[in-house]
Order: sequence, then structure tokens, then C-alpha cells
Amino acid sequence: MKKKTFTIVTYIYYFVLIISFSIYAFRVTDENWEVDFQEQKMNLLYFAILFFIAVILTSIDGAGVRDKGTTISIKTIIGGLGIAAIFLTWKILISIF
Repeated sequence: MKKKTFTIVTYIYYFVLIISFSIYAFRVTDENWEVDFQEQKMNLLYFAILFFIAVILTSIDGAGVRDKGTTISIKTIIGGLGIAAIFLTWKILISIF
């Protein structure tokens, strides 16, 4: 896939995800703008997974910047997945300690 096409797909994914999460959050909040986490636990988990996919897309797009070619290669995808894995490990370690 070409880098420019991948970047456009990534931005469209961000836009759709942010709009859908905003609509979801607006619909499940009460009059005090609070969300019942016990009731919405699975839906919030699904959105967390979708946001992590956005992190993976961002890291692949960022890894593609340093490559000189015009296409996304396997090496770029592996580099992006490595960056995303480091980010996830860092966030888990911060939440533990």
C-alpha cells in the first residue's frame, strides 16, 4: 500500500472513531456527565481496543516516515508494531507502579 493512501485511511479511521466515541459518550452519560463503569464496562473495553488499533496505525505511519520508499513494507509494519508494543508495555508498567 502506498504511504499516502495509508495515511488517508489512518486519518479516516481516527475521524470515525472519535466521532463514534463522542456520540457514545454523550448518550451514556447522566445529567452530571458521569458514566456508570460497571454497566458500560464491555463497551468501554471495545473502545479501548479500537483506540489501541489507532495507536498501532499511528506507529506504523510514523515508522513509514523514516523509510525512503513510497510503499509500506513488512519492515515498516514490524517496526510500527514494535513501537506500539513498547508503548503498551510502558502504559501497563505505569499503571502497576
